[in-house]
Amino acid sequence: MFPSMTTERVESELVEMAGHLAAGTCRFLQLLAEFDERDGWAGPGMRTCAQWLNWRVGLSLRTARDHLRVAHALRALPATTAAFAAGRVSYSKVRALTRIATPATEDGLLTVALHGTTSQLESLVQATRAAVDPRPAHARRALHTSRAADGSLLVRLRVPAERGEELMAAIEALVAQQDAPPVEEQCRRGSGEPPGHRPDPERYPGDVPDPRAARRLDALLDLVAGAHVERPTALVVHVRADDPPADDPPDRRAAWIEGGPVVPRAVAERLTCTATVQALLTDRAGNPLYLGRTHRTASPRQLRALRVRDGGRCVFPGCTATRRLDAHHVRWWRRGGPTDLDNLALVCRHHHTLVHDHGYRMAPVPGGGFAFLRPDGVPIPRAGAPTAGTPDVLVTAGTAVGIDDRTLTPLWGGERLDRDHVLTWLLPARARERAA
Repeated sequence: MFPSMTTERVESELVEMAGHLAAGTCRFLQLLAEFDERDGWAGPGMRTCAQWLNWRVGLSLRTARDHLRVAHALRALPATTAAFAAGRVSYSKVRALTRIATPATEDGLLTVALHGTTSQLESLVQATRAAVDPRPAHARRALHTSRAADGSLLVRLRVPAERGEELMAAIEALVAQQDAPPVEEQCRRGSGEPPGHRPDPERYPGDVPDPRAARRLDALLDLVAGAHVERPTALVVHVRADDPPADDPPDRRAAWIEGGPVVPRAVAERLTCTATVQALLTDRAGNPLYLGRTHRTASPRQLRALRVRDGGRCVFPGCTATRRLDAHHVRWWRRGGPTDLDNLALVCRHHHTLVHDHGYRMAPVPGGGFAFLRPDGVPIPRAGAPTAGTPDVLVTAGTAVGIDDRTLTPLWGGERLDRDHVLTWLLPARARERAA
């Protein structure tokens, strides 16, 4: 692609472009912080600015949240922002630095970032966070998930010591129980052969790098599958079958939950889409017309089909929610909409509320799918328009601030980072004692 360029020139332009990208990323984050401050993302029914970035710019939610955190942190760090805007520090360094930097410690950390490598800075940040974290173990408990390239779910747990011991004891006990051979086989073997040396090939098919770890996971999944979760008791919501006249008293125009409070009609109509609610229709005289869920809510078979058709996620543009989804009647059930797949769509609770309570609308599209409209009638596109750009803009802007192939290179001379020395001025004395 660049046959006329020497290798040295390719290297020089590569590093120089990295500096331009750093400067451009800084500008992007400054604009992002301002956009978020103005709630500019809220217009098309987005739940968060990160969701807007996912929809409009094409960032993953995890990357979008990270960008937002860094963007807002930079507002309090003018020296770091200036170095970032000049292309002197990379986004990776800024991301690490903003995790612990304060106006009081910014200059020292920026010196480390300018003179050291990203890995050195990250190790310093990790040591600092561990030393100054005052929260007890139970406050730091967490479960983080992500997806591997093959679709596997990666789970990272942080469990308080005593609960962790309980969890592992239960897992190890179940592993031992599953590994133990039947009583008849134990009798045949006698007491000289330890149980559990030959896993069941039907339960553990194929070779795994770490059989013990695999059996622990199987035991954990069995523990989870054995948990009993009670289903909530169905609510009964009273809804008028016809649209009451505007001159009816407010209590006649409203809907109400049996044994509970009066609720707005829009709320009642949203509730009637869910399987945990029974709808009691009444005529104008208050006579009950229908109580039941048989033909109102989606059947288990329909729900399975909906999940397949809608990809197991909310169909609202830009939404990535996959949990707590409702089967929404596009033409509302109270208004004669049938409980057919063509009239159903999976929506999360947030967007279900927008449709029923805040004037957002859905409409079927010929050929399949649904169109979405804001309350003012403006269509919401399924995805943001494609972005466009050219590196020439970055180069032109970067040249004005003097970015070249040496700007982003750290001033590190190869010496070992003395973390203890840095921590002496970075941490308060009490935190240094805890770290020791």
